[in-house]
Amino acid sequence: MKRTALTFFLVAILLTACAAPTATPPTVAPVVEAATLAPTQPAPKTPQALQPTPSADTLFLVIKPDGSSVGFTWDDLKKLPLAVVTAEGKVEEGPKLIDVLTAAGITDFTEVSLSGSSNPVTLTKAQVDDNTILDFNNHGTVKLASTYIPKPQWTKDVSIIEVK
Repeated sequence: MKRTALTFFLVAILLTACAAPTATPPTVAPVVEAATLAPTQPAPKTPQALQPTPSADTLFLVIKPDGSSVGFTWDDLKKLPLAVVTAEGKVEEGPKLIDVLTAAGITDFTEVSLSGSSNPVTLTKAQVDDNTILDFNNHGTVKLASTYIPKPQWTKDVSIIEVK
């Protein structure tokens, strides 16, 4: 009898130990409201990962030096003059990057950084000329095409163009 009672007692302790611990409610971080900027202040510069992303119709955003942005759609790009660049034996076609920047209202800059699905690139002002275009690809996006950069290093699926 003592063995049976002892066995039941040990089983009860083991079952209690194996039971799921009581859940503690998750800690909720306080909500912090974003500060609003006065209309005359430019938006603060943010790291590339925190910048706005294009909407469904927008192919990419041009982030101006003052922090404001301009989105470009496929139709916007089709309105710009087409240029042809031959790089590594292949003909690439699309609007010149300088024409895109002009359409975004940018007249002066020192460098332009492009990011997308691969190979982020930064170009100097001298490299943004007739030999640097945004090539229309076969899946509805654009890629950087330039005689200044080897083809394997071109930015594909351009989503952000940041101008400084």
